[in-house]
Amino acid sequence: MQFKASLDALSKGITLAITLLTFVLIIFILIVLKNDRILILLPVGILSLTLAGTFLFSPQAYEITNDHIEISRKINIFRIPRAEIISIEKLSEEDMGRAWRMMGNGGMFGYTGWFRSAKQGKMRWFVTQRKNYISIVLADQRKYILSPDDPTGFMQAIQW
Repeated sequence: MQFKASLDALSKGITLAITLLTFVLIIFILIVLKNDRILILLPVGILSLTLAGTFLFSPQAYEITNDHIEISRKINIFRIPRAEIISIEKLSEEDMGRAWRMMGNGGMFGYTGWFRSAKQGKMRWFVTQRKNYISIVLADQRKYILSPDDPTGFMQAIQW
């Protein structure tokens, strides 16, 4: 069974702002900086690669199969083996606490990567909105956070 992963308003705004900034810088380089293009080409290249990478690895949907919970992304599918799951629960924003990004993406096409909070500890996020949190803990204590549009339906479909 597949569950949608829609972006929240903040993520849409960050994505739009960074995308527009990238295009404005590219146009600025091509039109204004005819002789000194090399000076700004590197930062724009890094920004463009970051934009492409966050798009390709952003969660598009979550699917529950017999063997895995699959996080569909543009470039590949990340699988969480169901046999290794020791707990799965719906979390409120209060349960999450204030999360700090350790290494990841904080809003461009979603919130992905490694985060930490005092209440939940270290966790890997495949989140598209800052609500509807589902926590999945594996036997080796790895923790994943997902945010399906329908968290109640997701919990029912997983039959935990």
